[in-house]
Amino acid sequence: MTLSPIPADLRLLAPSFAARFAALIAELIGFIALRLVRHPTLATLTPLLCRRLQRVARIITNTMARIAAGRRPRIDLRRNRARTPRPASAALPASAGWLLRELKHEAALTRLRLETLLAEPGIAELLAVVPTLQRVLNPLRRALAIGHAVRAVKPPALPPTPQPQPAKPQLRFVHFARTL
Repeated sequence: MTLSPIPADLRLLAPSFAARFAALIAELIGFIALRLVRHPTLATLTPLLCRRLQRVARIITNTMARIAAGRRPRIDLRRNRARTPRPASAALPASAGWLLRELKHEAALTRLRLETLLAEPGIAELLAVVPTLQRVLNPLRRALAIGHAVRAVKPPALPPTPQPQPAKPQLRFVHFARTL
C-alpha cells in the first residue's frame, strides 16, 4: 500500500530523521555505559535500559524506512509474552527526569539535541503521521524530562542579610532664656 497523505518531502526526511535519532540513542547508550555502571543501585539496570533504548531506535528506524519506501508504517508494541517475568526490582525508575538527574550534563546534552530534533517542523509533522511513535518516545521523554518541568535543585539558603537600622533622630534641646 502506498501512503497518499504523506508528502514526498516528508518521505525524503524520514531516513535522515532515523539516522540522527539512532546516533543520539547510540551516544546516550555510551554515556549510560560510562556513568551508570559505577552507580551502585543503577548498575544492574544498565543492560535493561540499553536494550530498551536500542529497541526504541530500532522501531523508529524500521518505521521511517517503511515511510520512506511509501508503505504503511506498522508498529507492534506487544511484547513476546513467553519470556520469564522480570523481578520487580528490575524496573526502571518512573519519575520525570530520573536519567537527567543521574547522568547530569551528558544527559542534558542529549536532551537538548533530542528536543531540537523533535521540534523541527518536518519532524513534528512526520511524527504526527504515526501517532504510535509518540507512545514509543514517551518513556525516553519522561526519563530526560522532555516536556516535563525540570525540578531544579535549590541552592542552600543564604542567611538573611541584616537590615541597617534606621538612624534615631537626635533630639536637640534648645534653651530659651526668658527675657523680661
